[in-house]
Amino acid sequence: MIKPFIPVIIGTVTLFACTPASKRDANIEKKTENQNTLFKPVAPVEDTQELILPEGFDFNILFAEGDTVETTTGIGLAKGNHDMIIYLPINGSSEHGHLYVSHETLTADPITGDGGGGTILEIKKENGIWKSIGTKKNVDFSAVGGTAYNCGGTLTPQGTILSGEELFPQSAEKLKDKKFKTLKGMNGFSLTENFGWMVEIDPKAGKAIRKVYNFGRYTHEDAYCTPDGKAVYLTDDHYPAVFFKFECEQPNDYSKGQLYAYKQSTDGNSGSWMALPMDQKSLVNARDIAIAKGATMFVRLEWIKEYNGKLYISETGNDSTDYTSFIAKGGTIPNYLEQSCKYADGKYHDPFGRILEFDLKTNRMREFLAGGPIEKDGGNFSSPDGLFIATIQNKPYLIISEDLTNITQGRVAPRAEKNGWVINEIYFLDLSIENPTRNDLMRFAIAPRGCETTGSYFTPDGKTYFVNIQHPDKENPAPFNKSTTIAIQGF
Repeated sequence: MIKPFIPVIIGTVTLFACTPASKRDANIEKKTENQNTLFKPVAPVEDTQELILPEGFDFNILFAEGDTVETTTGIGLAKGNHDMIIYLPINGSSEHGHLYVSHETLTADPITGDGGGGTILEIKKENGIWKSIGTKKNVDFSAVGGTAYNCGGTLTPQGTILSGEELFPQSAEKLKDKKFKTLKGMNGFSLTENFGWMVEIDPKAGKAIRKVYNFGRYTHEDAYCTPDGKAVYLTDDHYPAVFFKFECEQPNDYSKGQLYAYKQSTDGNSGSWMALPMDQKSLVNARDIAIAKGATMFVRLEWIKEYNGKLYISETGNDSTDYTSFIAKGGTIPNYLEQSCKYADGKYHDPFGRILEFDLKTNRMREFLAGGPIEKDGGNFSSPDGLFIATIQNKPYLIISEDLTNITQGRVAPRAEKNGWVINEIYFLDLSIENPTRNDLMRFAIAPRGCETTGSYFTPDGKTYFVNIQHPDKENPAPFNKSTTIAIQGF
């Protein structure tokens, strides 16, 4: 068990948000006296090569890049770039279950499979400490022609897992250059067209079932399945990004149904869903088709979680995006971007991103919490990515992981910017707070230099928090010199 590193408090850093000052100040003037008893928030730091947690919390490592895994062809070494985590309890237990971990990679490996991947491991809490027990198993994607860059996703109502292929190779030549031998086109799709989908996985069998072509091909990040199995909401990590929804003809059956793209109303108080063509050519180019029909264009939609009839979506932002050509094709801009991030050059400057809130009843998409300076401690909330919602001590919390798009404009401390150090943080936000501000964020963790924190998942009892330390700097001291999956306790 590793004890947390105690942070060093730094002075106030000058920070800038994309929102003009006259509009921004109204959002950060409110100072909230946080009645938090969950943990004592950690202070921002200039740099760390360790994991910083609040006092009273500790962690242990369950799985790391390069661990031995069992495959269908023998024993191999686990891939890295750990991303999504799904905890699958055994008999409902919060102390014994399986973890599914995605690998956001595109590597050549004849044993674990070319492309991306996934690993399943059994874990158990013994004498207060989580341990990996038994053999870690490599997920077999051969039945679907291989996979690539497995990112976010979700557990479906019927117990399968949806894993998003975030990126996809642009040409077969690039795949050949990497010496891939096992990847192939399937079901009438070419080699490159067979990537960029949601992949459905049977975690019990440890293998992929199908690529869900009806969800469309784009930069898949995450998905939310309604409990009744009738609809799936899908995010697109791109700029421009489109918000999609698939409605099943029969619950939990993704083979028949209709794909839609979202268009926000001009005033931002509602929106509509536009049906998209369901032929193969259109599905391969789902985003382009949606934009041509007038879909609203976002700035990299990331993870998506539901609470009390609302979807919370991380929009990670981008320093500067020119949407001129896409607007000419028919795409529309969200009203909050028009109001706060459009500059005289016609581009949209959105370096900090935000959390969005989508009302499932009214189709209203609004800015719930804008990124930018945190007035109370001189920190900065930027580039939200991984999300999870957990109820702890009878309160709902939105857990937000950062994945910085850049380190300029005050997103890291001056010394970190000078040295090119990426420092990401994890925040908790009490969802019972009406109209929260950045001052309501509670900084739970500061991640080791260079890494993205992702895969957030809690046990059902809310006492153990699983998270991935993805692609940390290789010069960090062990264990955070490679991708790892850890269990955090102390709640």
